[in-house]
Amino acid sequence: MTITRLLLPFIAGTFMTGAAVCQTQTPAPWCDHTVSGINRLPARATSYSYSNVEDALAGDRSKARIESLNGTWSFKFAEDAALAPADFHRRDYDTSGWDKIQVPSCWEMQGYGYPIYTNIEYPFEFKPPFITRDNPVGSYVRKFNIPEGWKKGRIILHFGGVYSGYTVWVNGREAGYAEDSCLPGEFDITDCIGDGENTLAVRVFKWTDGSYLEDADHWRMSGIYRDVFLIWRPDIAIDDFGVRTIFDAKLENARLQIRPAIVQTPGASAEGYTVTSRLYAPDGNAAGRLLTLSVNDILSEAYPQRDNVYFALMEDLIENPLKWNAEDPNLYTLVLTLQDGNGNCIEARSCKVGFRDIRIHDQQLFINGVPVKLYGVNRHDHSEYGGKCVTREEMEADIRLMKRYNFNSLRTSHYPNDPYIYELCDRYGLYVIDEANLETHGSGGKLANDASWAGAFLDRVTRMVIRDRNHPSIIFWSLGNESGTGPNFAAMAGWVKDYDPTRYIHYEGAQGQPMSPLYVPLKRSSAAVFTSAEVADGTPAPKEPAGGANPNDPAFVDVVSRMYPTYKELEEMALNPHIDRPIMMCEYAHSMGNSTGGMKDYWDVIRAHKSLLGGHIWDWIDQGIARTDKNGRKYWAYGGDFERPTDHNDGNFLINGLLFPDRTPKPALETCKYIYQPIEFTADDLSKFRIILKNRNFFATGDRYYFTWELKDETGVLQNGRIEAEAIRPGETAVVEVPVRKFKQIPGATYMLNLYAHEKTARPYADAGFICAAEQFLLPNTAQAAPLRSKPEKQPQIERTDTGIVIHAAKTRIVVNEETGYIDRYELDGQPILAAPLKPNFWRAATDNDRRGWKTRLQCGIWETAPEDFNSRFGSTDIETGQTDTSAFVHVRKTMQYKIVLNLGYTMYGNGTLEIDYRLEISDEVPEPLRIGMQTQITNKLAAITYFGQGPQENYRDRMEGAFLGTYRTDAAGMMTQYVYPQENGNRCNTRWITFADRKGRGIQFIGATPLFVSAWNTTQDELERAKHIGEAAVLENAQTVNIDHLQTGVGGTDTWSHKARPSDQYRLLDKAYGYRFIIRPVQNDRDAVDAGRRYCTR
Repeated sequence: MTITRLLLPFIAGTFMTGAAVCQTQTPAPWCDHTVSGINRLPARATSYSYSNVEDALAGDRSKARIESLNGTWSFKFAEDAALAPADFHRRDYDTSGWDKIQVPSCWEMQGYGYPIYTNIEYPFEFKPPFITRDNPVGSYVRKFNIPEGWKKGRIILHFGGVYSGYTVWVNGREAGYAEDSCLPGEFDITDCIGDGENTLAVRVFKWTDGSYLEDADHWRMSGIYRDVFLIWRPDIAIDDFGVRTIFDAKLENARLQIRPAIVQTPGASAEGYTVTSRLYAPDGNAAGRLLTLSVNDILSEAYPQRDNVYFALMEDLIENPLKWNAEDPNLYTLVLTLQDGNGNCIEARSCKVGFRDIRIHDQQLFINGVPVKLYGVNRHDHSEYGGKCVTREEMEADIRLMKRYNFNSLRTSHYPNDPYIYELCDRYGLYVIDEANLETHGSGGKLANDASWAGAFLDRVTRMVIRDRNHPSIIFWSLGNESGTGPNFAAMAGWVKDYDPTRYIHYEGAQGQPMSPLYVPLKRSSAAVFTSAEVADGTPAPKEPAGGANPNDPAFVDVVSRMYPTYKELEEMALNPHIDRPIMMCEYAHSMGNSTGGMKDYWDVIRAHKSLLGGHIWDWIDQGIARTDKNGRKYWAYGGDFERPTDHNDGNFLINGLLFPDRTPKPALETCKYIYQPIEFTADDLSKFRIILKNRNFFATGDRYYFTWELKDETGVLQNGRIEAEAIRPGETAVVEVPVRKFKQIPGATYMLNLYAHEKTARPYADAGFICAAEQFLLPNTAQAAPLRSKPEKQPQIERTDTGIVIHAAKTRIVVNEETGYIDRYELDGQPILAAPLKPNFWRAATDNDRRGWKTRLQCGIWETAPEDFNSRFGSTDIETGQTDTSAFVHVRKTMQYKIVLNLGYTMYGNGTLEIDYRLEISDEVPEPLRIGMQTQITNKLAAITYFGQGPQENYRDRMEGAFLGTYRTDAAGMMTQYVYPQENGNRCNTRWITFADRKGRGIQFIGATPLFVSAWNTTQDELERAKHIGEAAVLENAQTVNIDHLQTGVGGTDTWSHKARPSDQYRLLDKAYGYRFIIRPVQNDRDAVDAGRRYCTR
């Protein structure tokens, strides 16, 4: 029996069997942190054994010598380890009464136990390595037969991933034990195999000592959640191999270096055996030389007393290979063949090879000699129905979407992914930061400084690096996440740097250089508060580190990595003279709910400083679990929806992705696509339709694209065509003239020139013609709009009645409440249009950033009830009425003792047009409002919405990039964004006008004198505030809520837990005076709406 004991023997003491405390000298492996595996085979690079070269070259796993054990297993769940069946692994054990479960899966998603979501706090008492709470156990059993032809050789049992520790038996014999939930465990079960049907039994523990190293921000689920299969391996086999590509100084030719490892069954002779290698180019033709190496030379390799063995056992010079990068991921295929002395193929294995060079110098990351920026995102394994068990189809959907939305980098937060993810990243083209399954968030860096845990730390990174080292997509090895720093991390980095000198080390937790005279010590009581100190010469040191570093990071990391700086803090780091490495945000733009504001600000800074490498948005997908409510409606559950009252949970804090749980893109993803787009369009001379195109790609030339254009106005496309553009080299520009034909401008019309870059040929992630970049320019229109108001046929009438102040003209009638000063009724042709008063609104249903981050109710809560407070004893209302020859008006002045003054003017003209003038004054001591606007409800008889504004997706002041001005048709439900946790949503910026109409196109139109912010919901703001899940906000039966705003504060989202969640100042409402005007008018059809908008909106 081989026990992977990690550095130090276990010290006798207590350990837990379930929730019971025991005393023993030999603890169970699941609570012994010096044991990570028993009889588990050494890590190896992912590869499969084929019987011939042709199959290996094709790489179809279904033709490999593997036998899947996925499918239906017998299953018994126990709430605690002490309650699990003791002898179920016996071959004759009767499991006929057990349940059935699908493998792979997480048992919580199959109805057993419950998932737990916690971000920082451990889901158990911190007493490492012991588990002092109930420890659910799943017992799995299935039968299997060995395929014909597998009688000779070795049988290997492969588990792709199991949460979190497991013991394996075959035919009643214990085959081994393994931990690390996110890396494979393999066991040689040859000696356990019997004739005929065999019995495989697995006991899975939800919690182990390894769980102390797996305290990441995601669901805590359990079970066999990745593939299980059998592998047939010859008695002499290529067990492992490493591949490197080393370029010459000119980055022209490259050495292909191969280091195969042979495994030999005792007694098996390797005499006459050889390993050959053949490289095949992307077109399938052979490249380079056929290399041959004696197996005995591999087995007898001697290691020197000094220096080390040369990496390559096989080496070839490849002249001018096609290089791999994220834009052109050229992949070669390497086939290794093991032959016996007679030349027979014993096995063939293959892997993809990408020729690429990674260097860091001058504070920049160079790929193949070119400095690159990382447009990245963090990705958790998540499926709305499978939990942590993700199908290959879901994995590929993720990678395809990343490429379609112009991402070029992926961080495997916070654990190694299924091997298929790396295969996809190699093929599609993504730079990968491969992260070890190591996070001790709940205990900070305590275990990083505990020598008895050093082996466990090392085990997690060494096995990851060995498994994944042949993937060209991987550019950084990440040592883990949010686990402090200490010698255990230094040891990890030292091993990785020596084992793989071709890549670089990332770890955000490695910060501070204590031996520097500029270092500022942390207080012992807090990891976030700094003490004052003195440098060696007696001069005072700074009280806090400056420029985002203290004063730099440890030498064992190659990139200075940070989480959630503001864009201004990021720029301070770029200007910090003490930082000598590239600077990367491993996490930024916390995309929780309606968030991800300020992306343009970040990337303006990043593109302005060479040392800023880019960053990875947190994160890719909302980790919501699909459920159905009592009314049969689907919603997504989160932390607190499953756990027991005694379990800590962090609520919806894991709902922070750019995708909804069903992998539908959120509006924020459209902004990311625009910010990252490979072509930048800027105006040179719009009067001549001259545009500057810049190729933002790092490698691909502009002839990869074709360009089209559209000339549009409010009614649609007027002209379109193609643009002839030269092949623009990466980073360079070209000026093009758009061939717009002469056209007559209509007074008041808005003309838009839209430009698009299309993929010329199909890509793995997109068809030919796919739009990867777009821009819009507003063209000048010197023609003046005619006044909207014409001489009325009759003077509007105004009178005071019991119901209020009534103004009517033509077919329009309004009633102003004399107590509130708000419009209670708006009637058209005698039919009521409003279902609620038109009143001011200064608030919004809290976003996650509002609620969790800058706590708007605490900071700005005065504004939540301001419309009602104006009418209370805290306020006063003065009303003045009057008439002119052409109009009737009501002037309302509302004041509050908080020194807020609101002036509302209602003026009706003879044609039934109602103009509303809104003026707000705020004293200096009053905090900022969240919106400046008015809200009402409109009858559902006018359910068809058309607006001329930015869209089609929701957009906000700090997240409007990629939303173009246009005329869009929708309804209230379509205008909304259904966030997993309901909140403010659906805003459209810079809206010139919006109509609400019946099926014939008749209804009302709101037109802004200047552009408006508008939204419509099928529910109320109060309901959005109250609800905690989709479907909980009561839907209005006969009306829709409508917001006609001047401005709304941005969504923010630097983080979602501090004042940084607040939008940047330029997107807040910090002025002390605001004013805007808009009209409400009857509308007859689309043409009428366009004509009126052109006459009134001054843009």
